[in-house]
Amino acid sequence: MSDWLPPGLFAYGSELAAGIDSRLGRTLAGGGEAWIDMPRLLGTADVSNDPVPWSDGWLCVDLGPDDVETWERFVELHRHDPDPETVAVAAQEWRLPATPYRRLPTAIVHKDAAPPGVTPADTISIDGAIVVDLTSMWAGPLCTELLGRAGAEVHKVTSTARPDGLAGSPMHAELNAHKKVVDLDLRLAADRRSLDQMLTSADLLVTSLSPRALANLDLLPSQLCARHRSLCSMSITAFESGSAECGWIAYGTGVHAASGLGWLGDEPQAPAYSYPDPLAGLRATTVALDQLAGAAPQHQGVSLAGAVAPLAARAGCTLTAGARTDGNRYG
Repeated sequence: MSDWLPPGLFAYGSELAAGIDSRLGRTLAGGGEAWIDMPRLLGTADVSNDPVPWSDGWLCVDLGPDDVETWERFVELHRHDPDPETVAVAAQEWRLPATPYRRLPTAIVHKDAAPPGVTPADTISIDGAIVVDLTSMWAGPLCTELLGRAGAEVHKVTSTARPDGLAGSPMHAELNAHKKVVDLDLRLAADRRSLDQMLTSADLLVTSLSPRALANLDLLPSQLCARHRSLCSMSITAFESGSAECGWIAYGTGVHAASGLGWLGDEPQAPAYSYPDPLAGLRATTVALDQLAGAAPQHQGVSLAGAVAPLAARAGCTLTAGARTDGNRYG
């Protein structure tokens, strides 16, 4: 298992955590390190796949058990395509979670470490707010767990037919400790009606589903507005809305690869674990707090790629400074 993590990760995570604590006027997220380093602290396996060489480049391929046979067929058809970028696009058309390892851009626009909202002098109380949690794995559950610890009543929608990928692990227990679990299979019309009934009294819906899945469940903001005018929604996705990759299937390691943080040296490097997830979870918590306080737009989106962007910008600045002083150039 790789033990590599990007430079500045924990300092950046501490900034995001401090923003949460500032809004609440009390310590909740702490320094952020415990949330970011959960796989190692709790002993939960989160082994990253090694970069896959492809012609002159590399791919991050995060296959699930059901993807292996499809990937093998895909490789047979595309093995002569030399460009990892076009191969990744083609793989996404097959609904395969493959992303290219990219170099950091020569110029990166630095994004704020935390999204806009209330000023640090303001404090927020969300005691009694009702949150419906339709997320899985790490980023979304971290956001809703922190909301639960801040005083919200969180209803975690799960399905025994399609359990969370972390179910049964210490991380899953920690990320869902302050929630009421509701077992619904959203493939069933009756259970979808039960979810819609839950939303009538909810203040915030947090999802980590793809735009296509949200549309199929009538949970896009435009669809929600017709039935639940006052309901806020937060969508946590891999890539930014409006980007070329906005519809891609990807996990944290895929975002790591596409961000440029996975290729800071001579060869790409897989991370010790999916660090973009907790960064997005912390950032989403800040946005959700502002939504519940009426200090942010009703329908918001947070992406893993957007949460990682400031870290990539700082790494780019560091590499640029290094290139000026010692001639050590990267990409």
